[in-house]
Amino acid sequence: MDMLDDVVSGASSRTVSTPDLLRLVQTLAQDLGSPELRSWARAELTGYLPEHRLPTYRGPFALPVEGASDPASATVTVELRGPLAEVSQTADLVERRCGDEVDASGAVDRYRARIAGGIDPRIALMRLCGESSVVPPPLLRSVDESVRNRVLDIALDLRAVAHPSSEGLTVSAAALALVVDGALGLAPGHGAPGTTPPLLQDAAAADLIDRMSAVLADVHRAEEAVRIVLEDEPGAVKRNSVQRLANAVRAGRIPAAPGIHPDDAADRVVDIAARHLRW
Repeated sequence: MDMLDDVVSGASSRTVSTPDLLRLVQTLAQDLGSPELRSWARAELTGYLPEHRLPTYRGPFALPVEGASDPASATVTVELRGPLAEVSQTADLVERRCGDEVDASGAVDRYRARIAGGIDPRIALMRLCGESSVVPPPLLRSVDESVRNRVLDIALDLRAVAHPSSEGLTVSAAALALVVDGALGLAPGHGAPGTTPPLLQDAAAADLIDRMSAVLADVHRAEEAVRIVLEDEPGAVKRNSVQRLANAVRAGRIPAAPGIHPDDAADRVVDIAARHLRW
């Protein structure tokens, strides 16, 4: 398990930079046969495309705008889609501005105008951060920390279920999916935040999303849970998929709604799925 040990060691120590850690994860994902894990590591290194759903630690975030002239412009929504190194460098940029007198409302107006004029949102966001402190440095810094925490969670969980063999590490497809899906909580290529994939557009899906939204932390988590319930799979595979989903909720890798204990949320997810599937 040398590579897993290297990933655990790297995620636990600042002697390995987060981009270098992600390159280790890419190699590990290739060896384990996990395109989802490799796609996530690549997206963190190179940035998220518009069609990629963002992990929750990258947004969207609604941020207050000081000095806004009307309630409609009192907040601005941003998504941190740039490469991890770029997000960290942007945090440096904002920190250098801290203490400067800035017109936050004017900076946000220019940000919105740039986006409306076709400027790449990543470039527009960097200009906004260069002109104001609307995007707080701790929020930008938290992306790096969130990535390292997820890498460590994945490596520790894999170390518990993987087995060495003559061909390297081996892990069952179900165990691999549980670890990766639970830790990342995203579905690459299933649409930008706020869009509804085709699988989720009928009335039955809408009802399921409403019921899952009452149990899970946000609508995006609910949509992913419903996708698992609705995907066309044989009965035994479907039961395994639902159980993996419940286990991820129980372990806290998929957050429960406020005020609901993870164990209760997991049981309710299984109950919702079972009623729909007529188990």
